[in-house]
Amino acid sequence: MIDKYNRKIDYVRLSITDKCNFRCNYCMNENVRFMQDNELLSLIEIEKLVKVLKDLKFKNIRLTGGEPTLRPDIIDIAKIIKNYFGEFSITTNGSLMHILAQDLKKNGLKNVNFSLDSLNRYTFTKITKRDDLNNVLNGLEKSLEIGLNVKLNTVIQKRNFNEVFELIEFAAKYKLPIRFIELMPIGNNYNENDFISEDILKSKISEKYSLIPYDKKLGIGPSKYYIIKELNSKIGFISAMTHNFCSSCNKIRISANGNIYPCLAFDYHIPIKDVILKEEKLKEKIQFAILEKPQRHYLNEIKKVTPMHKMGG
Repeated sequence: MIDKYNRKIDYVRLSITDKCNFRCNYCMNENVRFMQDNELLSLIEIEKLVKVLKDLKFKNIRLTGGEPTLRPDIIDIAKIIKNYFGEFSITTNGSLMHILAQDLKKNGLKNVNFSLDSLNRYTFTKITKRDDLNNVLNGLEKSLEIGLNVKLNTVIQKRNFNEVFELIEFAAKYKLPIRFIELMPIGNNYNENDFISEDILKSKISEKYSLIPYDKKLGIGPSKYYIIKELNSKIGFISAMTHNFCSSCNKIRISANGNIYPCLAFDYHIPIKDVILKEEKLKEKIQFAILEKPQRHYLNEIKKVTPMHKMGG
């Protein structure tokens, strides 16, 4: 589908829960309140939604959360998506992938983005508030062992800035692309003092490595990639704050309780749960949401309240 700025919108990030077993410093507090189970889209509603998305020519679905692997019926959801789309992607903190990776792959999972902000147990625990690094690394190993396509996501901030080279070299060792993501002022946990820009990060990396622009896409996301010459590895930057990529945005987000967010940077949303079992009305709402997609974000000018985990990350 084409929006009013002539962007092709064919990618949906579908949240299946707002719950998470981590409490990352930039995302949520310990006292966060999650949705009740009866607020979440049911399997029947998810199947209807996935069918309509396929009918509307969406090409790619990525499951998100919260932490999507916490949803008890995630395998059933995978089977639904496989039936209509053949395959899907997931973004995960990785803590349960050592248990779920095999069954998810069997039921259509192809691409996995692992969130990995530190390889140091102390720093990892300081960021996530959970001493769970070993399970994440075990999940990563399991995913690679069974042949899933894996990328690493690192939210760069002052508290892990000194680990940049270690993270790059870890990714290179496993021949994985790593993407560094700028902090965004979304929700109530953003701390401006933690912010590291892409340019500062590149300057740091250039002290040790040469970055050669890589003009091919890896997947369907917004990351701009480079080759690290000395390691023959790939590194990406997702920098919504300092290197706006809105002109090429191709996605909408659907929250776990059935709200379409045309843009990550706005609280504005279109509820669909009330029409989700009525195909034609659901199609109309999705089409309307795409037409409501703004030209660009204004994160530097407008305060956004809805936290990331409530809208599908």
